[in-house]
Amino acid sequence: MDRLPSQDDARPSRPPGRDELARDWAVKVSRTSYVPLSAARLAEELHELLNVVADALTGDPKIAARVGTRLVEMHCVGADSLRKSVEILARFVAHETKDMERGALVIGEMAAGYTDAMQALVLEQQESVSQALLRANRAVQLDLQASEERFEDIFAHSSTGIAIVSLDGELERANEALCTILRRDDVDGMTLDDLIAPADLPLIREALASLKYERMRRVEERPRLLDRDGELFRVLLAATVQKDAEDNPRHYVLMIDDDSQLTLLGGRLQYQSLHDALTGLPNRQYLTTRLESLLHSDIEHGVTLYHLDLDAFAVITDGLGREIGDKVLKLVAERLSAVFASEKAMVARLEGDEFAVLVENGPRTPDVDTTIRTIEHELAEPVYFGGHGVAVSASIGVLPRLHPGGHPAEVLRASDMTLRRAKRSGRRQWGLHDATLDKREQEDFALAAVMPGAWESGEIDVVFNPVMRLDGAVRVCVEAELHWRHRDAGPIPHEKCVSMAEHTGLMLPLGEWMLRRAAETAQGHDEMLAVCLTESLANSPDLVRDVRRVLADTGLPAGRLLLGFPVHVLASEDSEAADNLDLLSDMGIHIGARNFRGSTAEIELVRSLGVTAVRVAGRCQKPDELVSHVLSDLIGFVHEAGGLVVVDSIEDAEQRDWWKELGADAGIGPVFCRSPATSWPAAD
Repeated sequence: MDRLPSQDDARPSRPPGRDELARDWAVKVSRTSYVPLSAARLAEELHELLNVVADALTGDPKIAARVGTRLVEMHCVGADSLRKSVEILARFVAHETKDMERGALVIGEMAAGYTDAMQALVLEQQESVSQALLRANRAVQLDLQASEERFEDIFAHSSTGIAIVSLDGELERANEALCTILRRDDVDGMTLDDLIAPADLPLIREALASLKYERMRRVEERPRLLDRDGELFRVLLAATVQKDAEDNPRHYVLMIDDDSQLTLLGGRLQYQSLHDALTGLPNRQYLTTRLESLLHSDIEHGVTLYHLDLDAFAVITDGLGREIGDKVLKLVAERLSAVFASEKAMVARLEGDEFAVLVENGPRTPDVDTTIRTIEHELAEPVYFGGHGVAVSASIGVLPRLHPGGHPAEVLRASDMTLRRAKRSGRRQWGLHDATLDKREQEDFALAAVMPGAWESGEIDVVFNPVMRLDGAVRVCVEAELHWRHRDAGPIPHEKCVSMAEHTGLMLPLGEWMLRRAAETAQGHDEMLAVCLTESLANSPDLVRDVRRVLADTGLPAGRLLLGFPVHVLASEDSEAADNLDLLSDMGIHIGARNFRGSTAEIELVRSLGVTAVRVAGRCQKPDELVSHVLSDLIGFVHEAGGLVVVDSIEDAEQRDWWKELGADAGIGPVFCRSPATSWPAAD
């Protein structure tokens, strides 16, 4: 038989055709078993085995046994794998030699080597499995021993009473903690019938039966037990069932805790969670719960809520110390409780120096006015601390005749808004709830809350409003204002935008942005730019730095910028506004005074600070002769001090004319510009 062509004709180290045969062999055996070698690496290994077979055909046939051993080492095992290997080697032997007897010997030696290797592998695996089983068994025994030791340790030293109870209710074992809980020296020979109160026995028997018949895996009950003196006490009992090797119930495991002390502690903690620690009054949470209950009940004469905030309480704590402040709060709590002692009422401390009184009105309950006067009288009575008499007053918001079905959170929100409106009128004021004002304020608060997002999304822009001479012929300057295009509320004007931003702390970044946008627009024009400052902007320690930066970045000359300061801020002794004004004036910036009311002090400020323009509030109606005379003199004083009088705002031509007659210089408002635009207004 002709030999297969081989590459060894060109390279003597490799017999002809063995590369192709090795690759074919690798493909076939890899399909029959998992071989942890790459295809290329397996083909190289099998090629070497072909070389060994070739050497066995020409030399000692026994060396072919190494081929079978190596096949097992490479995990080319299994009946199909061996069959494919024999087929490949038979083809190879048939092409390598014509001596069939020697070829059969070689393949037989390969098979013998394969068999010996497989036997050794099986024996090794059996030994490994045997050792693993021994180790696992030993680990189970050790775990069981450790588990039993842990159980015994827990059983002996646990503060929880533990009992092993037979299925018929007899105590087989009990730890020392259980004896202590039961106040007995020993429980041997006792049953559950001896320990559990007769009235609670059916409940416990039913619970244990549910464990025995697998209706439940664990039960918890709170039965009463009998101590050695026959006294009953309540415990927390938890029970499970233990099973034998055949999965049949064997006995019950009971865990018993005497939670009487925990119950007392829980009650104390609950009291503390619902009462103020300082005054002992109910707190906000307790008041809210009580309010919710009353709002869902039918009370003939309704419910009234008084919300109090002590006036200037910080004066006491800052002046006399926190300890005196705490004593005053206790005193207020006592006096409010005394005022409502004859009423069905709850007096609560909400937080800080805020109190609330929830009254269930009866036929003889005093009216709100009488009650307020009584509260004020009681609080105004001085109490002496170290020779110093201290008294307080309170601002009060009142919600009379609360409607059933309301939500406590909404009621408390309404009382807070009512109190806030009362405080705006000054100290020791009170006010009744007004649903219309509440709704209006809530809408304003909602707008203020979303204002930062509106600014970021571009809904807020800078618009320009001309300030005109009252004859309408000359434009004094152009004022920058904020304008919010709200998608639901519609256009929101400058004054409302500024008011909301001032209350939420947004005014500082928003004001700097407004100044920058306005300066960028004004830089391309020759007229004066006016920007009105709020109180927070005027007092900002960063105002001068921000203005310098804006002028430098935009190229707007300082002489073309007019900044309007609130005049009452300039008059304040502890504000930074006056210092800011001096520095800005030194830079060449023009200064204006807003909200000018004409007092002597304000006139002196206008003169001493070198104010360029004074802004006064407009009037809807023409003043009478006396008021006209006063206004005319005031305008004259401002002129003598070197200021220009600007009226804000002028609605129509009639107002413009009589302000002109009074001597005012300029004005701003709808008579000159109905709708300020985002672009610089065109010159007339």
